[in-house]
Parts: sequence; C-alpha cells; structure tokens
Amino acid sequence: MSEVYDYLIVGGGAAGCVLANRLSERPERQVLLLEAGPRDSHPFIHMPRGIAKVLANPALVWPFPAQPPSGANTPPTVWVRGKTLGGSSSTNGMMYVRGQPADFAEFAALTSADWDWEQIGRIYDEAEATGNARYARGEGLRTSIPPPHPLLDRLCETGATHGLEWQEHVNQPDDRAKIGYCPSTIFNGRRQSAAVAFLKPVEGRPNLTVITGVVVDRVLFEGTQAIGVEARVKGGLRRFMARRTILAGGTLASPAILQRSGVGPTALLARFAIPQVADRAEVGANLREHCALAMQWRLRRKLSLNPQFSGWRLIANAIRYYLVRSGPLASAAYDVLGLFNSRGDTGRPDAQLIAAPFSIDKSRATLAMEAEPGMQIAVYPLRPRSAGTVSITSRDPEELPLSTLDFFAASEDRETMVGAVRFVRRLVASEPIASVIAAETRPGPGVDSDDAILDAYRAMGTTA
Repeated sequence: MSEVYDYLIVGGGAAGCVLANRLSERPERQVLLLEAGPRDSHPFIHMPRGIAKVLANPALVWPFPAQPPSGANTPPTVWVRGKTLGGSSSTNGMMYVRGQPADFAEFAALTSADWDWEQIGRIYDEAEATGNARYARGEGLRTSIPPPHPLLDRLCETGATHGLEWQEHVNQPDDRAKIGYCPSTIFNGRRQSAAVAFLKPVEGRPNLTVITGVVVDRVLFEGTQAIGVEARVKGGLRRFMARRTILAGGTLASPAILQRSGVGPTALLARFAIPQVADRAEVGANLREHCALAMQWRLRRKLSLNPQFSGWRLIANAIRYYLVRSGPLASAAYDVLGLFNSRGDTGRPDAQLIAAPFSIDKSRATLAMEAEPGMQIAVYPLRPRSAGTVSITSRDPEELPLSTLDFFAASEDRETMVGAVRFVRRLVASEPIASVIAAETRPGPGVDSDDAILDAYRAMGTTA
C-alpha cells in the first residue's frame, strides 16, 4: 500500500508554496506537494526581464483558452498561467500590489472577520521578509523599489496635480487615490517567486516531499470524503493518498479538477458521464478578471528605455546583468502604480494604471520595442463586476478547460473602462509630463467616443 500523507497539496504555485512551508512546520506532519510543471530552474525565470522568453515557453506556462459568450464581438484570447514551481509568481510581471483595506472589509462583511484588514494586514506583514522573524531563517518575500526614472518622475509629479497623492510606499494601508513607484518581487536583481521565498528555504525538511511533472486528473473519494488524487506521471496513472487534500491549482485549474472529480454542475458532469459526488453549480462559476488596455505615446525626448532592449545596448545590458545583477534587465514589467477614480471625483479608487518608460512594437509577431522613444501606461478596472465561467471540455486532464467571459457585460465596467482612458489622457496632457509627449500612438487620439474606446478594449485589450 502506498504511503498516506497527512496533507496533499495540488499545485506548486503561489498558494501551494506557502501551504507547503506552513503545513510542514510541525515535523510530525507528512506533507506532499504536487506540481504539473518542471522545477523552476530555467535561468530566464530568475532574470526579471526574461519574462518574455518565459511566457513564450510552452514548457513553463499553461495557455488556458478563453472566449466571449456566443455572439459577443470580442476576439478569443488566452490566460497564460505559470506551469512550474512558484506558478504564476514565477512568470508574472513582478509588481507587488497589496489590496486596499476596503476590499477586505467587503470580504469580511460577506464572510467573517477573518478577512478584515486587521487580520489580512498582519498576514501581509508576516509573509514579507522585512522585519519578521522568518527573515532570519531565510524565509519570506523580499521586495525592492525600482530606481527613479526622469520620465516616470514627471508622471508622478503630474499625478499629484490630478488628485493622486504621491506616496513613497504605495502599499501603505489606505483607500486613497495615489501614485508612486511600485514595489517589485525582485531582490538583488533576481525574481522572488513564491518558490524562492517560501519553498526553497524549507525544501530540505524530511517531512516535506515535492514532486514535479504530476498532472492531477481528479480527487479520489470514498463517499463524499476526499482520500487522495489520481494523476498522470510520465504517461502512466498514479494515485497519491492523504488524510487531507488541498486544491491549490488556481482559478482555472482547480475548478477543472473538481469537475472531473464529480463535484460541479449536474448538467456538465452528465455531458461527460462523470459520476456525481456533489451537485455544486458554483464550481467554475463567478469567474472575474480585469481587462487591460495598454496605451502608448511617442516622446519628444530620448527618455525611453526602448534602445536598451536591442542591438549592442542589449548585449551590454546582458553582460551588466550577469556581472552585477543590475540595469534594465533587472527590472519588473512596470515601475509606477496609480490608483484613481475613473469618474474624476474624490470617491474610492475604482481603476488602476501601471506605467513604464518603454513602448512595444505591436506590428511585430514577437516582443520587440519600438525604434522611436515611447512610453506605455496600461489601465483597467479594479473591481470588475462582469462574471463568466470555466468548464471542462473533456475528461482528459491534459485538455485545458475553457473560460467564457464577457468583460463588457456590466455597465459599470464599461463606464470605468472609458473613464480610465479619459483620466489618463488628461494626465499626460498636463505638466510637467505634457512637454515631453509628442503624440498618443495607441489606441490613438481618433479613438475618442465611448463606443470607440470600448472597441479599442475589445480589439487590443488583454487579461490583466
């Protein structure tokens, strides 16, 4: 008979790495962590600007398909999620943004006081390395603030004239409109994923087992009691047994595992002849996501990082990175964070901007910067109301589930999208940044009506 673990964690991503750390603290507990992808040993995972190479590597990401509802005039897209230890914390843009205290107050009102800011703020503090006891043992999430940049300094100064409070630490717990340099999950020039921060320091514990390359098919049940999982390992089937089974596969993978296990909507389970364990219509429902529009501007001055990512400068920056772990290749995807009210009033922020001193050549099939100096600001709603679903399309665990979501279903979301674009345009038309802006190049000044702006989101928007 195979070993029965005390805790079995499915998914070695952001949640799974923390769970493995905390649950294995007591040596009498036997903890097993299963991850579908490989170990996070690829060098581009740890080089911050290696993100483009990582996201294009099918061995390191899941390309979850997404589509609009039938008849919606929105092109299909994909959600790219991490497929390695650390999960999406090993493949994301490395911006470290805490939620607003009011967000957690809303969660607490719907659930329990466990979700209020008093509790969540303490958990944030415990998770972050600076100032907590775990740091002495090498555990905890280490972050850093990006170095100042003259173009982004101008943007932050301009934000202050539009009601955005400049903050040196934009993650301080308040619900105000603000702007500032955003902490990044980078330390000493290397990405600080959940695997680096929480799993690697404890992986030597004798009571913690980590196995990669395990694609979990379904949870095994005796009646309604979970007793383990069945998974594909190197082309064969294998069962892992446990007293407690925790699904930490993320928003898209965990519902799919439950549905294949017989926990989900009755009609969906019947379609694939899956024996029902529990009728749960909510499994795979209420899917929400931020739809982002990346706006771009041409600059009058050579303040852009565009030249740093091509030609001899790229070679020089790569050498600099490998020698001293600094320079353009050691930075996050975006440097500045702004929270603002899309309607221009003093109410609680409902939209977010992230800014960087570069612009991407959208005419190229692969990621490349524009030849001319440029700047990018991406905008999106903070609390989207539009909801969709994620559902399996097969009993095969290698077949990714399909997500269906209309980002534009809720009128409040549409209003926020339009308002966010108009706010950012007012921002860049004001001093001191206006004097270095030559023209908006994406989506372009001709995209001005509400409908045209929403069409731009439909054509150019991305899952954020």
